[in-house]
Amino acid sequence: QASVCYFVPPPGWSCAGPKNLSPHVHIGFIGSGSAEFKPSINLATEKVDISLKEYVQAVKNIHLSEANTQWRDLGKFKLAAGDGRLTEISSRSPVGEIKMLQALFVQGKTAYVLTGAVLKKDYAAHQKELLQALQSLTLVSDLYAALPQNQRFQEFFDSLASRPPKEQLNNWKLAQWTKLQTLVQEESAQMGSHWQFLALKEGHE
Repeated sequence: QASVCYFVPPPGWSCAGPKNLSPHVHIGFIGSGSAEFKPSINLATEKVDISLKEYVQAVKNIHLSEANTQWRDLGKFKLAAGDGRLTEISSRSPVGEIKMLQALFVQGKTAYVLTGAVLKKDYAAHQKELLQALQSLTLVSDLYAALPQNQRFQEFFDSLASRPPKEQLNNWKLAQWTKLQTLVQEESAQMGSHWQFLALKEGHE
């Protein structure tokens, strides 16, 4: 049963602060762009008991009930996780028209919603990297199983079994945390910054 979800944000995009995210959103990334509105992408999930087709219809109804908003179903969309649906949302805002591409995917009783947003005038410059990021949505049962080779990670986690005496524990923990940060940086660049964030979070816990 897949329990971990991640995607590969465009290179160079920075992680958004948790206080800027809504409760349903797990993580977001922000790129460089117009000063008044920077391109962004975020991952949200929702507990559901309906099919993808029904979920798309529900999302459509929500967006079409909003003023100054247009919604389009762009059809079947191949994700790393499987067959999803790609939709497009356009809305007017004080800084100009905003265009969003949204990938929808349902597995088990969870809907995964990956949304990229950009000013319409900047859309052409960001279209390719947004689509690639949306397509990268991945579900795995084990975070490290997704790595092409995880020998060094396995050795690292095996080494945590032998702990030092209590008086040396704090220094040891700090040293292990530093080792893990280096390992993530050296061994998983191709996995993208969302995977790296999850690996560090899991390792820290």
